[in-house]
Amino acid sequence: MSNEDNKPGFAGAYTTKKSHGLIGLPLGSVVPEDEFLHPPAPSGHYASTETSYFGFNIPERKLNGEVYMWFHPVLKVMSASVYIWTGHRKSTLACEYINHHHYLPWPANGIADYRIEAVGLHIRVIEPLKSVQIDFEDKARNVSFSMRQEAIMPPGVRPGGFHITQAMKVTGDLNLFGEKMKIDGFFSRDKSWAQERREDPMPLPPLSWMVGVFNKDFAFHALAIDDPALKPEWASTFPAIETGANLFWGYVWKDGELTPLTAARKLTTRADNGLTPVRIEMELDDAKGRTFPIVGDMQASMPWQTWQNMNTWFCQTRWQCGNDVGYGDTQDVQFNEFTSKFGK
Repeated sequence: MSNEDNKPGFAGAYTTKKSHGLIGLPLGSVVPEDEFLHPPAPSGHYASTETSYFGFNIPERKLNGEVYMWFHPVLKVMSASVYIWTGHRKSTLACEYINHHHYLPWPANGIADYRIEAVGLHIRVIEPLKSVQIDFEDKARNVSFSMRQEAIMPPGVRPGGFHITQAMKVTGDLNLFGEKMKIDGFFSRDKSWAQERREDPMPLPPLSWMVGVFNKDFAFHALAIDDPALKPEWASTFPAIETGANLFWGYVWKDGELTPLTAARKLTTRADNGLTPVRIEMELDDAKGRTFPIVGDMQASMPWQTWQNMNTWFCQTRWQCGNDVGYGDTQDVQFNEFTSKFGK
């Protein structure tokens, strides 16, 4: 693990300089045991974090479902949430369904097969890094789902490790207040561990976590800020962001091969409120010398204030690359300085 990986804050291993060291490096590796809980970060700081993130979408309904667990191994507590919503929402509480608990007991028996009673979740690993069964039921509100997540690719591991993103085939059933719907699509899961995630304010413009799955043989992940050369609205406010340093890491899964990204020329268009992403236009370059022109249009969105110093817009995104059309999440992470200056 490099010194960069020890830096605190949401951005963790990332800096705004071209030398941050992740761009184009070979992707990391994992073992099946990484599906489960890990020891805290070597620092032992109370902000040591582990996360597990799953979900589903029904694009024809502009419906997204998110399942998020946030573990604090030093504090021995966790949080968990289920969100289901359609279209564009102005607040988290405007989602059709939300059930979030910020302080929950530590899962004493691990997370291979565990229940979160306060939320109504049951998560069972069928095969580590390949297959997970997730069941949820809220009898009082007549909302439930059962879904199987099956990997269509090996985990995409951040250079240096400690973080994976992985495209999954998702099948199952959703009951939303008595309306029954089939779940049959793709979703990209995410897991991180053994690093600090401090809640400090960050002097950054919006940072976009983006995933898209076009089919079983074509998916991508990119964590990137808009390219200053494309003159985003915040360019003069955050002059430390350099062209060529706006991509933190990512990959393309194409025809059975996982290749790291080397550059991202990205520009985000936002709604009249100055904050909500509505469209992303970008070109992703990979280590094979290929360029992928990709356009994303947001079909559903909602703001989630993960903690008080940070807000994330969760967006179901329709991605197009040439003739290929796919779906996935954009999570546009925004901090105080950007939100206070550009929000309307």
